[in-house]
Amino acid sequence: MRIDDDLKYFEDPAFREILSEYETAREAGTPIYMDADSLTDIAEYYSLVLHDEEHSSEAIALALQLHPDAVDPQIFKARQFMMQGDLDMARKICEVIDEQYHREVIFLRAELLIRQDKIKDAVDLLSDALEVIQEDKDYFLYDSAYILVDYRQFELAMFFAESLEQMAPDWYKTWQLKADVSLGMELFKMALSYIEKMLDVDPFSTESWNWRAEAYCGQTDYEEAMNSLEYSLAIDADNERACQLKAWILMQQGNYKEAHQMYLHEIERSQDNEQNFLYDSYCLLEMDQLDASLAAIEKSEEIADGLSTDQAAIYEQHAQILSKLGRVEDALDYVNKAEWETVSETDATEYNLMRARVLAESHRPEDAMMYIEKTDASLEPEQKQDFYFRTAQLFFYTEYYVIAQKFLEELLACSDDAVDQAEYHAFLAYCAMAQHDDEQAMTHLLAARENGQERLRELFADEFPNVQPAEYYDYYYYRVHHEWPQS
Repeated sequence: MRIDDDLKYFEDPAFREILSEYETAREAGTPIYMDADSLTDIAEYYSLVLHDEEHSSEAIALALQLHPDAVDPQIFKARQFMMQGDLDMARKICEVIDEQYHREVIFLRAELLIRQDKIKDAVDLLSDALEVIQEDKDYFLYDSAYILVDYRQFELAMFFAESLEQMAPDWYKTWQLKADVSLGMELFKMALSYIEKMLDVDPFSTESWNWRAEAYCGQTDYEEAMNSLEYSLAIDADNERACQLKAWILMQQGNYKEAHQMYLHEIERSQDNEQNFLYDSYCLLEMDQLDASLAAIEKSEEIADGLSTDQAAIYEQHAQILSKLGRVEDALDYVNKAEWETVSETDATEYNLMRARVLAESHRPEDAMMYIEKTDASLEPEQKQDFYFRTAQLFFYTEYYVIAQKFLEELLACSDDAVDQAEYHAFLAYCAMAQHDDEQAMTHLLAARENGQERLRELFADEFPNVQPAEYYDYYYYRVHHEWPQS
């Protein structure tokens, strides 16, 4: 079951009454008898809501004392060990539970398999159990999928989500699951189709509005994403997820100061969320506050303790900051750490580019080129255009314009796409200007004028403030020749 479903239950008056009865007896020091399910719910409340593991353990100990054979307390105890990393003890508790075909036991066994990297075995276990389950198959599919979602196994979760859709196509939880899995797989258009159905049924769902914002962020439609968040915040003015998304959008739009202020608020609210520190570090780096950015990423790394889903990003950001501070070898060590978190060949290219950037920033372009040449030799021909362009940008933004020009000219010679050509011309215009070759700069400005205006604006806005990109050539010509070009 999704944690959000548990949290909603904890707000239910029936649960609050059970909790009040338990806490009153505990404070008075009087004996109390409750059924196993109620005591397990109380233990989960202390753990999930209050993050109070001491009182959670007290409640589950009472449950096991009163009901030693009950399934739910044993499951809870096994999960405690599992979350602490003691898989052997968790498995031992699981194996002695009498009702091995109880669905919660099956879910626990599946999760233990996933944590042992036996993901196929976990899926087979869930699939086999589905064949023999007679009641509530829809809920079994829903919960099975969310076990896989919790471990970011979205493609496998989609199998269960699609099975659920065949069984219950008009069920709200089906739409919810399909939307969630689609977002995880970055199928943003598909996710939106289910999110809109959810909002038609419940237009006051902050979760749905937040998901809608996430989907539009994925499509880089930040205006529509922000509109979604306005609805979410109108329903709940201090909704944590909505605030996090708004801060992230502000960061993407380059509004680092305001995003930083929002992240400070989120850090104050949740000081054990490494992601807030990571994103605040991004903002601080863009604001050239290197020491503060370093402190933020160090705090993110401390909280993550090597276990964050953003672990590679944390290491990459740490490397980038250390590079800016001139700590080259430390930066390269962090690039290595980031690479160890990933496995694909694509990642090898990414990290070699990152190493090259660190070395270029430390004024070692020859060493940087060693990584470029090493990667170039390993790429297929169809991969080289993107790699050369990113290499050109790397040397361009570290101000090695001669090297950047070499790659851009090679790209230009091989390209037959007018938009790509215009972009290369825009960069080449700036490279030529930086090398005081005004005639070449003007030639490239003219070539980029029709199809490269956005890139021209990015590169030359400071050179020609309050001038439209289509007129950059004219103004450059005037600056060189002290007269306007002939029409």
